[in-house]
Amino acid sequence: GRYDFFMSISKNDDMYCFSAKKHSVAKGCYYSISLDQDDQKRSKAGAAESFIGKVRSDRKSLEYTLYDDGINPDEKKGKEKGPLRRELLYVNFLNSLRNRNPGSMHVTAPSTNSLGNAPAVRPASDKDSLGERSRRGDLAGAAPLTVLKNREPKWNPVSNMYQLDFHGRATMASCKNIQLHVKDADPNAVSFLMGKVEENKFNVDFKGPFSCVQAFAFALIVFDNSSGAF
Repeated sequence: GRYDFFMSISKNDDMYCFSAKKHSVAKGCYYSISLDQDDQKRSKAGAAESFIGKVRSDRKSLEYTLYDDGINPDEKKGKEKGPLRRELLYVNFLNSLRNRNPGSMHVTAPSTNSLGNAPAVRPASDKDSLGERSRRGDLAGAAPLTVLKNREPKWNPVSNMYQLDFHGRATMASCKNIQLHVKDADPNAVSFLMGKVEENKFNVDFKGPFSCVQAFAFALIVFDNSSGAF
């Protein structure tokens, strides 16, 4: 139920970044993302200081959105004070990772400029959310968006399985082994890679438009969507 994310500093040194924990609710589930590894500290009043965002799914576990720690626009209408929450990532599965055929997904994120900065997307209503903008193809404007898709594996009749070259970053077979590239662009220009190397350990490589927390969130989404699969 808990996931930890570490940044590889050198061959022998990893730096702790985030932890996440799954919570079940009536409308699906969500993962809280925290800067603290200590579960006891995260469950007390001080947890608000380490909480940085959440990943929320729909009931079918096919659509996911990553939010920061801002205020839900529905709560903003009441007594809650502070900035509206940012939407940092939206994922729509066209074919679940739990199915026999390779999974298929579109991933929408705010575009980054030459300095690596991304516009803040703080929708006050559903029509301005990443999901709705992605569905109607509204990717330009003051807050431009980038859509990515998974790199498709090829069927190998000799091994009788789908295969994709991970250049040594995945050493074990798994439906969670995924590469993303910008949609309608060179599929070899990979922006995100996730590869299994041990029973409970995966490599995660990323570049723009992904930030560290967005990469971690997408890895959580992969785990959740593939729940029950190898």
